[in-house]
Amino acid sequence: MDSNGFVDRMLEVVNKVSNQRHVSAVRDGFVALIPVTIIASFWILINNLFLDPANGLLRNVQQAQQWIDLGNQIYNSTLGILGILIAASIGYKLAISYGEDSLFGAVMGIISFFLSLPATVTLADIEGNEVTVAAYTEAQISATGMFLAIMMTLISVTLLAKFSSMNILKIKMPDSVPPAISKSFNVLIPAFLVTLILGLVEVLVIWFVHVDIPTLVEQFFQAPLVASLQSLGGVLLYVALSNFLWVFGLHGTFILGSIGEPLMLTAIQENMNALQNGEALPHIITKPFIDSFAWMGGGGMLMCLVIAIYIGSRREDHRSIAKVGGIPIIFNVSEPVMFGLPVIFNPLLGVPLIVVPLVTTTIAYYATQLGVIAKTSVLIPWTTPPIISGYLATNGDWKASVLQVILLIIGVLIYLPFVHLANKEKV
Repeated sequence: MDSNGFVDRMLEVVNKVSNQRHVSAVRDGFVALIPVTIIASFWILINNLFLDPANGLLRNVQQAQQWIDLGNQIYNSTLGILGILIAASIGYKLAISYGEDSLFGAVMGIISFFLSLPATVTLADIEGNEVTVAAYTEAQISATGMFLAIMMTLISVTLLAKFSSMNILKIKMPDSVPPAISKSFNVLIPAFLVTLILGLVEVLVIWFVHVDIPTLVEQFFQAPLVASLQSLGGVLLYVALSNFLWVFGLHGTFILGSIGEPLMLTAIQENMNALQNGEALPHIITKPFIDSFAWMGGGGMLMCLVIAIYIGSRREDHRSIAKVGGIPIIFNVSEPVMFGLPVIFNPLLGVPLIVVPLVTTTIAYYATQLGVIAKTSVLIPWTTPPIISGYLATNGDWKASVLQVILLIIGVLIYLPFVHLANKEKV
């Protein structure tokens, strides 16, 4: 098989994975909720950077302290119910892919999520006595429960679509009945069967395994997946594969983001929860960590390449593309440079495209692990320019911005020899 055939085959495979209905539903569901998480991040940043009674910039302004309650209220109403929101969002998107009613898909996602949660919680009263009450805790329905919400929504909406396609399960209504009502009755039996199946699973697991489904999912699925990406080896593999796909003209950050971003978004939500509660932040690898230290200028750390071209390139074609693509690069949009030089299908520039993000990610990982910079705890838009992004993502740690400058310099130094080689290549 020639190189073009190999690339075409790879493109076909990755497109199938990326466009698979369940993967697409998870990806699109998260994208739909990005404004919600950014709003929550904004108020966490305000509360901790400005209003925190111990370290906030406005800690001595009494009137400012009163606004902490506002930030807490907005946080509880956004990130505090993120599990419910993601169940609705993914259910909506997945139902559309099956040609089912999208609104009922969202409803089924929420129902299935709650079907998997314990219906009671044990609390202690003021005298220390344990009391069992019918309630759901924020820990169950917030970012902590997001992975369970994803699983249950994918299962429930898929079952609903399969049952809805069976004519024997449809309730035929007279033609005089309005279509909306008729449609509701058509989904009645399928929805009943889905809730029956999922409810039975929850009850049987508790009876025979003596543990609830959230605990089971956390122990056997969520924790291993998150742990794999939280290791240095795991994140370097993710970064390397993303940029390897870019070499072949494939949008690696988009393709692998369908798998990695839900895990990294879960990690940043848990960091945000810990920050809100005054606890130690549990995770190093989050989405803003990758955006701030591995994707400066987009995939391949192409901001470093543009700067290296300004410094050392004698090729007018490269310098012209760098000038055109320089502004988008500031906002981490790499496509003009990636396809304009081109960097894709370019063996010479493909090497630093993969190597530079591996180096910057490794340095940032150890800098965070050693406490040189703070862990990321604020979800920022991926288009936030470097230096600003490091400061905001780490909740106002100026050392993160300094690290970004250092990483850019290192990246430029790695790209420069290849830029010089490109000069000779042109000759």
